[in-house]
Amino acid sequence: MTESPLSSTFSILTVLLLILTGCNDDKTSSPPDITLPAIENEAPTVTKVTIVPPTQPGESISGQYTYSDDWDAEGTSLFSWSIDDVTIADTLSFILPSDSEGKKLAFCVTPVAKTGVLTGSEKCSFVSIRGNYTKPTIEALVVSSPITTDIIVSATYNFVDEFGRAEGETTRSWKVNDSEISTEETVTIPKEHQGGMLTLCVTPVASIGNNAIGDEVCSEGVTVEAKAGSAPSIANLTFANFAKAGNELSLSYDFIDDDGDAEANSSFAWFIDDAELSQAASFTLPSDSEGKLLKGCVTPFAQTGTPVQGSEECTSTTIADIVITGELELLQTIDLAITGYTLNTENGATGVSWKLTDPNWPYERSTDINAFTITGLFPTEDAIYLIAHDLQVCIDTNESGEICLLASEQPTDEITGGLPTELDADNKITKRVISPVSFVDLTISGVTKRLHRPLNTVESTLLNISSGGSVPLHTSEYTDINTGIIWTLYDWQTGADSCNNQGKVLPVDGVNDTSDGFGLEQYYQQVISDYSQFPYSHFYSALGWQPNTYSWTSSLYSAGNHYDYYLITGDDNWTADTNTQAISCLSTLP
Repeated sequence: MTESPLSSTFSILTVLLLILTGCNDDKTSSPPDITLPAIENEAPTVTKVTIVPPTQPGESISGQYTYSDDWDAEGTSLFSWSIDDVTIADTLSFILPSDSEGKKLAFCVTPVAKTGVLTGSEKCSFVSIRGNYTKPTIEALVVSSPITTDIIVSATYNFVDEFGRAEGETTRSWKVNDSEISTEETVTIPKEHQGGMLTLCVTPVASIGNNAIGDEVCSEGVTVEAKAGSAPSIANLTFANFAKAGNELSLSYDFIDDDGDAEANSSFAWFIDDAELSQAASFTLPSDSEGKLLKGCVTPFAQTGTPVQGSEECTSTTIADIVITGELELLQTIDLAITGYTLNTENGATGVSWKLTDPNWPYERSTDINAFTITGLFPTEDAIYLIAHDLQVCIDTNESGEICLLASEQPTDEITGGLPTELDADNKITKRVISPVSFVDLTISGVTKRLHRPLNTVESTLLNISSGGSVPLHTSEYTDINTGIIWTLYDWQTGADSCNNQGKVLPVDGVNDTSDGFGLEQYYQQVISDYSQFPYSHFYSALGWQPNTYSWTSSLYSAGNHYDYYLITGDDNWTADTNTQAISCLSTLP
């Protein structure tokens, strides 16, 4: 490392200090107080970070840079290569992947010194990967035989590219007497071209890079021969009825035979999701077939002529279905997917209507054809008009009239969540409604903890059963007169056991006890910030907090007493452990 001027100055001052100290005749006095200049050691830097061309996929690529540091020699600096923001190498050079053409290449250097301040700031260089290629070619072009009218003619060839690029959209031109008749992979030659000269010209196209289009290669001309007889065929194949579960369907088609042969007993095949289910002329769609792929096929048979059997023709469609998906919870979005149906949009209507099943508020909330977010008609609408009710969407179809779905009645893998409110004798959920917000997250110094809403009595029962009794049942209950939800109450010990045996804890109060920064006071402040548009009397029900009921905390007031907290107004207090209160358990997110 080359010594800097500041380093030389430091050495001179050190020598001068020694001389002055030695010249002091008064051996009893202290040496003079001389302060040396402070020397600031700064982090190393890099400049001129460059990706060395060319950027040829499949070939080595390297980077270069200039390292700078006033004091310290370079140590082992760090390198990073990425393609389209995905890191793929950490060396000064590497082999570009063969499929990297056109992608964004980044080379980054983080300078590292041997001594002093070791690590500097990362600097990067970016380029687009552009290789240099030769044109692809076509070899061994062969047209299938025989070459006659009314049969499918195909061809084979070898696509050759020096750099191994994949084949792109290679073009084809089928010609009869130099007049193009098709550009598809195969061709069926019409009868009017009988006796003409068939050729196929192929122009190779690579999927990426420059020089992607090669030179056209043509096959030798072959005379189109006459066909001994025409096979029957199927045209205009459609379903003769609307494809809806429960409907009986048949196939409508035109039987065609160029030789004039009449239709015999053509064969049929019906498939749902590629599984063959019937070979009858008609087929009734199963009740569980909604949204699945229906395919109907016909193989034509002629009474006379040769050949008597034609090619199978198929038509397909998705069986009509209406599906709603999402979580049945306040502020969550329910998505609507309509398949097969067309909407009645007369008089400017969208054909879709979203409502809640609140008899006191039976108004249309949205006409969106794609989704509905479970929220108020206006920002400060009280959540009691939303939670504890069901969501209904009605679709006015041209094919089947109005079809209405209740969110709570949909399969649980389509409509998840919801607040369970009723169980049958086997403790299976028989009714669920829109749930309050399930939790509030709070992040402090990179740590996120989640405050879970209280449980209702049905949830407490299910949790007790699923845990084998380790999570205790609630001690008492409270019915919210606004929503009808029956919430759980606990004495302090039972509430603490319920949280602990779920792998959670009772939070501290956050006022008198700040041993944990994630107290109920802090969550209260978070909520009034997140939902500042709501007066407290509105948002308490949106979060499952119970009016006139405090929540237990883990904060000890005195023997047999703990602090509690009123989450609706942010007030703290204390009470005897034998009293019953609400609980909101706290968990730490990974």
